[in-house]
Amino acid sequence: MRKYFVLVLGVLFSFSALAQTKLPGVSEKYLPLLGTAVTNFWPEIPNRAFPAGVIMQESLWKERALLKTSREVGCGLGQFTKTYTADGKIRFDTLSELTAASPALKGWNWNDCYNVNYQLKAVVIKLKMGDRDCRAVMRGPLNQLACDAAKYNGGSGSVSKRIRFCQAKAGCNPREWFNHLEKQCPQSNKRVAGYGESFCEINSKYPGRVFKHMLRFDGKL
Repeated sequence: MRKYFVLVLGVLFSFSALAQTKLPGVSEKYLPLLGTAVTNFWPEIPNRAFPAGVIMQESLWKERALLKTSREVGCGLGQFTKTYTADGKIRFDTLSELTAASPALKGWNWNDCYNVNYQLKAVVIKLKMGDRDCRAVMRGPLNQLACDAAKYNGGSGSVSKRIRFCQAKAGCNPREWFNHLEKQCPQSNKRVAGYGESFCEINSKYPGRVFKHMLRFDGKL
């Protein structure tokens, strides 16, 4: 399975990243810990480098990464977020939702949001939770992980809307991400201050960006 992914990703994105010798940020220090989280919480994952690619896209493997805009705060390696409505009320709180859903994250809270042990566990657990649906509706492991990545970034509702849009469009295959679901965008196309792209662009490009990052970590977990 790993060889299959390396071949497919290499065709999609070229093998140039594999030649890089220096791993980004704190990844070299914490990849063993991430590998343990994968073994404990998602041993059947189609490619063990996938969570490392997600972290690279989220935080560039910067331990104290912080996103702060008028609408959300994101913390740590996995950029777990708290988003707000226009009147300042909490809309979503991914950290609190995950701690409520998984006993392995018991005790984690916003006061300790950068805790690497919890962060790495939470990345794997969140991806695994999203995979339950993606595995059932997508064709093959590549599309399955693309769906997982899109859900990690934009939520399950976004992927569900893409599938519905695709089902209503001639020539669109709702079981494939690239060139199909990635082109069915339910989010706004308006560029948002502090992000550099529209939410549509960010979510549509997210799986491809994650897959490209995965090449750096192949065989290292």
